[in-house]
Amino acid sequence: MRRLLPALLLLLLALPVPASAQVAAPVDPGDSEGGAATGLWAYDFSVTPGRIVAGAPVTVSFRADSPAPRVRARITLGTDSLRIARIDTAAPVSRRWIPAVGAGTYTARLVVRTGGMKRVRTFPVTVERAPAPEPVAATTHGVFPVRGPYSFGGEDARFGAGRSGHVHQGQDITAAMGTPLVSPVAGTVYWRKVQAGGAGHYLIIRDAAGADYAFMHLVADSELVEKGDPVRAGQPIAQVGSTGGSSGPHLHFEIWPDGWYAPGSKPIDPLPQLKAWAASEA
Repeated sequence: MRRLLPALLLLLLALPVPASAQVAAPVDPGDSEGGAATGLWAYDFSVTPGRIVAGAPVTVSFRADSPAPRVRARITLGTDSLRIARIDTAAPVSRRWIPAVGAGTYTARLVVRTGGMKRVRTFPVTVERAPAPEPVAATTHGVFPVRGPYSFGGEDARFGAGRSGHVHQGQDITAAMGTPLVSPVAGTVYWRKVQAGGAGHYLIIRDAAGADYAFMHLVADSELVEKGDPVRAGQPIAQVGSTGGSSGPHLHFEIWPDGWYAPGSKPIDPLPQLKAWAASEA
């Protein structure tokens, strides 16, 4: 009898389980990659507004469910990505973001992770080209600020070009390290500061009408003027450098007609004015 027990046990294990006794695994609405992700779900992924313009902010939204109290997420659009850490699971997530991408058709990709689990969701996105800035009347009254060979560069150097987390607010002028810079107008040095991770060494010059002209990424300690100093058009003020968040020697130049970051003030495209100054000296 004892010899028959193992044989009977093996026979029972080999028999099919009745359908009523089988338990179906839960269906996860999120797509998975990199192995099983049972217990981690991703929902309601979207990118708004419906009409997305290059360089403008968007809102990304989604929801993640997991037994873990916290999950991590990354949203990718083109070559740019937004990382979000320590998300409360089962709660809606919404983030404002300015993706650094140009016009085109993309697939926004959401990846949610916790432990060894991962879920992926996608959303189609069409990005439109940013409208051209309104033309600004340029005057030949003034001096071109870069006193040496220069280049205005390509589309990435232009006013309104997309940047990671913001929009380019000026015109980049590429020139050799140490190229002299002069004040394009008569006025006063409104600001002199150092911003280690952004503008580097920079100056702001204000003219008699209250317009401000910004000079960024200057060679460290090349500044020849102090805050409050009067300057004349053509007066040397500093040198082209690559300080702060710069990848090579250039001048980042901005024009604020109503004052630098004054309430309600906005920068304008400085390229027409720069070209007018350059043409007047040709």
